[in-house]
Amino acid sequence: MRKVVSLLFALAMAAGAMAQDESKSLEIKSASVQFGLYTGDAGVSNFIDFQKLAPTMTLTENDLVGFSNQNGYIDNSGPAFSANLIFAKPNAGNAARFNLEYRVGVSFQQVDLMNQNYHREDEYRIDTLLSSRNGKEFFVDSIQNQNYYLTYTQRHVMLDGDVTISTNPQKRWKFYAGIGVSLGLSVSPTTEISYTSNSYIEGRIDEDEEFYLESDGNTERFSNKGGFFGRVYLPLGIDFRIGKKKESLTKYHLFVESRQSLNFQSVSELSSITTIASTGGVGMRYNF
Repeated sequence: MRKVVSLLFALAMAAGAMAQDESKSLEIKSASVQFGLYTGDAGVSNFIDFQKLAPTMTLTENDLVGFSNQNGYIDNSGPAFSANLIFAKPNAGNAARFNLEYRVGVSFQQVDLMNQNYHREDEYRIDTLLSSRNGKEFFVDSIQNQNYYLTYTQRHVMLDGDVTISTNPQKRWKFYAGIGVSLGLSVSPTTEISYTSNSYIEGRIDEDEEFYLESDGNTERFSNKGGFFGRVYLPLGIDFRIGKKKESLTKYHLFVESRQSLNFQSVSELSSITTIASTGGVGMRYNF
């Protein structure tokens, strides 16, 4: 964990050093907001990890006898939001080909960091009947599907800092890319243990089917300790100026941006976890 913190601190210091000489000549150029979706790999986990995350849960290993583990490493997704102030040199808007900008802001994302899914299906033949029409056998089966879903969720609140370079800012369409660092905290992480059971009678006669569905379930939720979160990310986006000639509209821009990231997150009950993720979405930018 100390190595991760040291690495992120060094990256942040390097980014700050690069911008130090420019800071006196920078001015606030724009502000932007973005709404999107976080998608990424879930961390590798097992049942023992969830016993540590939720030591008072009622689920035990004996309850999972006969169940198959459906996954331990899957993709996950959740909502994401960011807001930024954009700084640039006063004459940056007159750049002929490229435009260098510095962005600072805050962001939020929700991540299902670890997942486990245990499944069991039981099928019993409860009756065999004969069709009065053609004498064919009519099988009646009782089927029960049971699932346990174990999920550990973190909510990240971060401070972001990045530098981007774009194509000609005088054009209506603009492409940009850069590099950035985020430092923040995991706020109010939770562990959820859910159980679902679906039972039904299935009848087959002349390839017809009838279902009589019954369902049951329950959920346990546990609060966990917060921790550190950090990431190194690569912003990549397309910006479109709404107005073409009308001055009031030329200040507004729509953009689509993705942030490919390498994430470092601590889990107080376990250890640090490293994952790869992408945060993408749409936003609006206003030029002052």
